[in-house]
Formats: sequence, structure tokens, C-alpha cells
Amino acid sequence: MDPGGRWRHLPSGPSLKHLTDPSYGIPRERQKPALQELTRAHVESFNYAVREGLSYAVQAIPPFEFAFKDERISLTIVDAVISPPTVPKGSICKELNVYPAECRGRRSTYRGKLTADISWAVNGISKGIIKQFLGYVPIMVKSKLCNLYNLPPKALIQHHEEAEEMGGYFIINGIEKVIRMLIMPRRNFPIAMVRPKWKSRGPGYTQYGVSMHCVREEHSAVNMNLHYLENGTVMLNFIYRKELFFFPLGFALKALVSFSDYQIFQELIKGKEEDSFFRNSVSQMLRVVMEEGCSTQKQVLSYLGERFRVKLSLPDWYPNEHAAEFLFSQCICIHLKSNTEKFYVLCLLTRKLFALAKGECMEENPDSLVNQEVLTPGQLFLMFLKESLQLMELHIGHTVLREKRIPPWMEVVLVPMTGKPSLYPGLYLFTTPCRLVRPVQNLELGKEELIGTMEQIFMNVAIFEDEVLAGVTTHQELFPHSLLSVIANFIPFSDHNQSPRNMYQCQMGKQTMGFPLLTFQDRSDNKLYRLQTPQSPLVRPYMYDYYDMDNYPVGTNAIVAVISYTGYDMEDAMIVNKASWERGFAHGSVYKSECIDLSEKIKQGDDSLVFGVKPGDPRILQKLDEDGLPFIGAQLQYGDPYYSYLNLNTGESFVMYYKSKENCIVDNIKVCSNDTGNGKFKCVCITMRVPRNPTIGDKFASRHGQKGILSRLWPVEDMPFTESGMVPDILFNPHGFPSRMTIGMLIESMAGKSAALHGLCHDATPFIFSEENSALEYFGEMLKAAGYNYYGTERLYSGISGLELDADIFIGVVYYQRLRHMVSDKFQVRTTGARDKVTNQPIGGRNVQGGIRFGEMERDALLAHGTSFLLHDRLFNCSDRSVAHVCVKCGSLLSPLLEKPPPSWSTMRNRKYNCTLCNRSDTIDTVAVPYVFRYFVAELAAMNIKVKLDIV
Repeated sequence: MDPGGRWRHLPSGPSLKHLTDPSYGIPRERQKPALQELTRAHVESFNYAVREGLSYAVQAIPPFEFAFKDERISLTIVDAVISPPTVPKGSICKELNVYPAECRGRRSTYRGKLTADISWAVNGISKGIIKQFLGYVPIMVKSKLCNLYNLPPKALIQHHEEAEEMGGYFIINGIEKVIRMLIMPRRNFPIAMVRPKWKSRGPGYTQYGVSMHCVREEHSAVNMNLHYLENGTVMLNFIYRKELFFFPLGFALKALVSFSDYQIFQELIKGKEEDSFFRNSVSQMLRVVMEEGCSTQKQVLSYLGERFRVKLSLPDWYPNEHAAEFLFSQCICIHLKSNTEKFYVLCLLTRKLFALAKGECMEENPDSLVNQEVLTPGQLFLMFLKESLQLMELHIGHTVLREKRIPPWMEVVLVPMTGKPSLYPGLYLFTTPCRLVRPVQNLELGKEELIGTMEQIFMNVAIFEDEVLAGVTTHQELFPHSLLSVIANFIPFSDHNQSPRNMYQCQMGKQTMGFPLLTFQDRSDNKLYRLQTPQSPLVRPYMYDYYDMDNYPVGTNAIVAVISYTGYDMEDAMIVNKASWERGFAHGSVYKSECIDLSEKIKQGDDSLVFGVKPGDPRILQKLDEDGLPFIGAQLQYGDPYYSYLNLNTGESFVMYYKSKENCIVDNIKVCSNDTGNGKFKCVCITMRVPRNPTIGDKFASRHGQKGILSRLWPVEDMPFTESGMVPDILFNPHGFPSRMTIGMLIESMAGKSAALHGLCHDATPFIFSEENSALEYFGEMLKAAGYNYYGTERLYSGISGLELDADIFIGVVYYQRLRHMVSDKFQVRTTGARDKVTNQPIGGRNVQGGIRFGEMERDALLAHGTSFLLHDRLFNCSDRSVAHVCVKCGSLLSPLLEKPPPSWSTMRNRKYNCTLCNRSDTIDTVAVPYVFRYFVAELAAMNIKVKLDIV
């Protein structure tokens, strides 16, 4: 029945039929393109970085040249290659490829080998190319170097991955990490800026400047600024190796081209030939160069090279002109290859700078999107890679100069080795990667240890290890890995909500306790949240199905009644039906993993500890298996045996106990080996499942930014009910709507109700309704056709009195999310416990059973309530109350001391306090003071300040 005849006119929304389709859950032939698009920018940028980008970066690294024993030695990196993750040679294994699931499971890094071809020459004569292993670099999951690249869903599942694994992140020590995209200044574009802080750069500096972010093809960048000075001249500044340098612009212009001063003058004043001030300023800039005795290009290059070469690490035989040319190639307009082009660009920047200073050009906003670009993860990775390779090249040369000896792979050729066969340079070097700048130890070895020497030299400058890239990565918790950019698309009818509420939902969507993945058994994350019985929403936007979010649902369809039924629903509190809770509403679990490595419990080189139990050990109480580990599915309580290990040398048995106050169930245990596959029974990863069913204080939220705290589980017999006997799952306070204006939630309630009645699934994409075709009419007609009230209201009956409620109650179906903020993780209570050793006050911190700080604002609140004695109780009696002895006469807290104990033969046992200043004991009295005050008095005494108390 459809009296209005309207609700059939909208295009049909999404359907729930796919959930009951026999093929649902069977892996597709190919991955869903929509999901892969989410990380395409990350993956493609990394693919470029490790292939073409790395090649460009290597070509851009200048050779490192140095002198040794009258020989000119040159080192050049000619190529670098990163290989896919594989096990080391000689490993005991069936599969040579390493996959991400293994690295997550045993908390290792998903990494590949970096190998470089290093060419070296003596006096300009090439001596060959050495292929060197430089260390490991992290590999992005699903990139071309990843072993999962292009695998279909079935193969991904076989390798313990999600069928729709998107990649785009790194695995560092078992933790998934993302390199965020960064906002950078627009490349190779002059931006006119006014910065008052520039005045502090030196005498005569003004706030006017033109900045250019110069970027090369391999994405290495240099920021270059032109500063306007009060006398009308211009200073050029740039950064080289994290140091800021300045010099007058005229020197740069003269050094770049062989033009005459008149030609340079004409180019600079182009378009401003009649501006006498500008003409004078340009003349002054050129005059400064002449005053330094630099009238030709060669003289200027020599002048600059002489002053800058100390910072450029160039060999002594380089002429000053060559040093200056190196400076310009590495620091000035580096995106341009021709010096003539650099000259014309600097002239353009100068004209723009003068136009800005004279008000002929508007200041540009560096925060405007027009003046910004995005630095992708691959570009940042490539910049880091190039810098590290350059650093490695420098360290090799500096190591040679410092040790005053040639590395073995050079010495083999340079020094005749009579009676011995020539050695292949670089053979089997770099067996172990080391940290990025490691202190180099002095090497005093004979010629027979040449290969070992070079190995140590290279080990000290090898560039990568597991943790190195962790500095530029940041962890991002996602469901699945990267959906932050599209969370807003999952808000139903978001066009009917106030925009701040949509923003709140975007934040809370990241905190949802949903169903984050399908491979719980293969994960070893520190903490994972799981909703036990998630549901597919009856009301969802188009993008929900576009991204196939039914594979990772985040909530439950709840019957929500908008009613102020008791006093337990004020200020964002909400009541949940206890019977719904007993049936499993919003039940969940937290998975916690702990890696136990016995090698960390013993001294290096000791190999005697293994997991196991000592037969007949009474401490185990049949709680542990013979291997010393708990049984799968066993329930652990505080104080239960957790694991046991043995010392094979001494036969000693050690039992560790479960220390958490929260009961858990052992979900799975993984035995972890090492990289080479010959690890003994020394490392395990225990995953525990902690039941977290909703309790008072846990946080819930709808998809419209309407958060609520579970205030009470209300018995079903006392809940309001409809004429048909239906009891709502949640009671929502109507006062939450007027100020927040989340009309989208009201529409969702009507839509969800009509969807349940008609067996539909409604499309909640924004802007599909309008004033002419309103959502109220559409869903109202559907409710009316099903025999319900047009506006979604019903008559409810009190569960306490059984009487019909006077008002019509708005009731419908709303998709509710349970959030990760739970009382079990946050409650803090203390009666007595540890105290601070210095102040004797209770320590703070939940993890150490500390107290909660009673601060200034809490003090003010008690004073305002007129409960000053309660304040005395909180800040004194329950904190650091102490009884001290004080001399009434001199008022000192420090002078009363307990007299020495009497001899053992004496019958006197009563010891008195004496004042060491007054030499009297009858003036001593006791007073209750905070212990921290006594400490304060002692601190003042140490500074020769006396505190005198007036005792009344």
C-alpha cells in the first residue's frame, strides 16, 4: 500500500541481499579498486622513489674527493638498488621471501637490502666498481618491492593478510607505521612575504622578502630567500648542511654570467627604467662588488670560493673558482641546470622584491592552497635515502683521513702485495648493518687484516637499521589501515547536521570499537579492539557500499526512544535495556599481545634459558603446559602462573605470574624464531583476550556526533514499551537535540524504522533530498504505508506503573557505535598506598595505584561551598600529616633532637628530645604539620635561611 505514491520515485538504495548471497565472503578474483585507491598516492610515490627516484638521487650526489699520500682519490656512487625482503643467505627455511605477516608476528621490521655500486679512481684513473651492501631499508607494504605486490585476494589470505589489504604503510619492529603527507611551500615559485622577525637578522634588514622553495627532479630541496635592506640593496640567503648563509646579491649575479655590469644593470631595471630609486639601488649593489676588487666573473668566483670552501668539504687541489661553482650548483636555484637561467630567475625575484617593498605588489599568503603542495611519503623517503647515501660517502673519506690509511679494497690495488694473489675488492664486506652515525674506533691493524679493517670502516658508516626510518614515520590506528580521509562520507544525511557535529563524528569514527580485521589469529598488535556482534547498518550512504565497509562493520542497529524517562539520562547520559545487554548488545573484547624474549633476561652470549617446567613444581598448580606456557583458552587471574622457564646449566626453574588485575583468556601463542631460522625456544608472543562487555561509564555514539555515556542498565520490566510490546534498546534524552541540531539523526531514526518494516536498506547519501522532495515526506509515507505514525512517534507505556504515557514518543532505529573509551581503562581509586620518598605525599599515576591530584581549582570549589574543614581533611589528614617536635622558646623545627640511647647497663629507658640551641628539654612540644613543610624548612636551612615558628 502506497497512498502517497511518492516513496517509489527515488532511485533504489543499497540492498542487504549481498549479505545472504551464497558467494558473500568468498574472495574475489581481483581486489576492489575503490579500496586500493585510498593508498595509491602512498604506494605509487614509494614505487617511484625506489626505482627512478633513487637513480636520479644517486646521479645528483657529487663525488667525494680527497688526497692521500700524494694521490688524489675520488669516490662516486654510480648506482643503488633496493631488493625485496628475503631471508639472509644460509637461513634454514622453505620460503626465501619474507612476508609482512611474519614481521608483525615476531615484532621485526619488513625490510630489504640496499646495495650500492661505488666507483673509485686514483688521480683521475678509474680503478673499478665495488658492489657494497650498505644495510637495510624498510619496504612499504603492497609496493613493487613488497612480496605481496599484485597478489590476488586468495593468495593474500594464504599469506595471512586481509583479502582487501591496501598497504601504503611500513612495518617497523612489528608495528604498522604511516608516513603522513606533509604540506610544503609551492616548489620553484617566488612568494612575496612580509615577516617582521626578519628585521632581527641584522642591521638594516627589513620585513620584506621573496622566498623560493627550489626542488630538483629527485626532490632534494633548498629554501632560498632574497631580503630587502633599508639602503635599497638585496641580500641573498640559503641553507647548506643546516647552516644559514648570507651574501650580497650582486656577487651572485656577477658570478653566474660573464655579462658586463651594464648588461646586468639593464636586465635588473627592465620595466622600471624610469624609477630613479631602483636604478640607484641596482648601481649600489654592483658598486659593492667592485669595491671588493671583483670586476670580472672569474674574480667574483675566486672571491666567493675562498670564503665558502671551508664549509664545502672540497679537496685542497680544487681552485677557488671550482668551489664557488660547486656552491651555486648545490645551493642557488638548484632546480635549474644552466647558470644563465639562474641569473634571469634571480633578476626576476629582485624585481618582485622591489615591487613588494614599494607597495606595487601584494604580499602573498604562504598558507593559501595556491602557494602549497603535498610532499608524498615516497618523496620524503627518497630525500632521506639520498642524504644518508651522501653521509655514507663522506664518512668513508673522513674515516680514511682520520685513520691515515687506505681502506683494504683500495689498498689491494694501490700497494703491491708480493707473493700473494690479488684480492677481489669488496668481497663479502658489509655483513652487518649498523646505525646511522656510529662512533668510529681507532684501527691499528696489520696488512694481513685488511679485509676486516674495511669491513669495520664500512660498518661504522653503514646507513640503515630497523629503527632509522622510525624517526620519519608515525603510527596511525585505522579500521582497516587508512580510511580517515573518507570517514565523513559515512555520515548518513550529513547535510542535515550542524557542521561541528559532523567534525565530531569524523574524530569519533577513528575511536570506534568495531571489527578492524579478519585475521585476529595472525596478529600480534599491542592492543586490538573487537565488537563481538556487529551489524550492517540499515541506513547508509552510497560510499559505505562503495568501500565495502560491511567487511569491517563498526556498530549495531539499536531501537532508540527519545524520552526523558528517569534522572539517569541527563547531560549526555543514556540508559541501556539490561535484557538487550544480556543478549549481547555491544559486547566486545580487547586483544592484548606480549612478546617474551628470554635472551633479554640473560647476559650476552649466555644461551642457557629455555621455556619449560620443572617436574613436580608446586608453583605451577597444573596451570601451565609442559612447555612452560599457559593452555590455549585458559582463563588467567591476578597471581596465576603466566609462564615458566629453565636454566639448562643450573637446572633452576623460574615462574612468572600474571600481574594484571583484569581477568583474561589466552587466545593464541606464537613461537618466534630469528632471521636465520635457527632460533631456539626462547621467544614467544602470547595474545590474551580480555572480555569488555558494556558497563556503566562506557562511551557510545551515533554517527551524528551525539555521544552518550552508559549511565545504567535498566531492567526490562521497568522499561517503557510500545503497544506491540517492543522495548527500546536505548533511551536518549530529548534535550540532546535542540542545541546540537542533529536533524540527520532524527531522519535516520525514521529511515531505519521504515527500512526494518519494509525489509529495505536506505540510501543516506547527502543532498539526495531537498525542500521540494523532503526526507520527512519520503520516510513518513513509508511509515504510514506500514501502518505506523507518519512522524515516527508511538504511544508508550510506563514499565513501572503500566499506564500510557501522555506524550507521543519518537522511536526508531539508529546505528550506534561503541567507542574505545572504557571505564576499565580509566578508573582510578586509592585508599592507602605508596608515598613520595621526599615529600611523603601520595604519589600520582594510575599505573602505580597513585592518587588523583587535588589542585587549586578543587580547593577553590570546597572553599566556595563553605566546607573548609573538608579541605583540611583532604589536603592534610589524607595527604602528608606528620607530628613534629618543636622548641617553644626558639621556635625551631630542626633543633629538637632525640638524646643518645643510654648504655646497655643503664636502667633508664626513657629518651627525651632536647633543643640543641636552648639546651633544654622542657621547652619541647609536638605540633601536627604537613611533612612537606618540614622538608621545606630543611631546604631553607641549607640556604642559610632560618624559619621561626610562633607556638601558641
